Amino acid sequence: MLSRPVLHVPLLVLFMLLVSAGSAFATTALFVTDAEQAELSTAIVVATVGRAEVGPHERYETVATRTTIRVDEVLYGQAPKELVINQIGGTLNGMTVYIPGDARLERGERCVLFLRQVEGRWYLTAMEQSKYRLVEDSRFGTIMERRLGDGIVFRNATGELVDYEEPIRAPIKRFALFRSEMARLDAEKGAQ
Repeated sequence: MLSRPVLHVPLLVLFMLLVSAGSAFATTALFVTDAEQAELSTAIVVATVGRAEVGPHERYETVATRTTIRVDEVLYGQAPKELVINQIGGTLNGMTVYIPGDARLERGERCVLFLRQVEGRWYLTAMEQSKYRLVEDSRFGTIMERRLGDGIVFRNATGELVDYEEPIRAPIKRFALFRSEMARLDAEKGAQ
């Protein structure tokens, strides 16, 4: 007598939908300090965001956005004067893909970006952690702002992963001090 595996197919499909649903709407990333992120980066730059082009991803069946940036200053490592940042996500032919926890690059925005070059392509090193907006402040000069969303975790003193929560009143991050710190790290890297 033949068994009917057809009943198992809907259960398998339901199981796969339940398993993939969590990963489709959530991203978890390990919190990294600026110094740790610098070690992982090919370059840290001050950049002006240019035009974004949305198209199909070259390897995966999804949407990709390629954003051109003009590099105004290299703070760490090396980078060309203009480059394209590759990100999964965007809207194409009525399909919108968004990766929670990834940085949004707005045309005309001036920012600090931590970048990693892999196989000739440029990416943000640690998603939204890799972008600081540069803002002029009358009291402090140029300051750096960053808002991290959900999904960032860090290791506590016992090594357990716990959710990262931004301080309610985060300290003001002055760009001049950050620039000096990145120059020091770059010099240390070059001396090794």
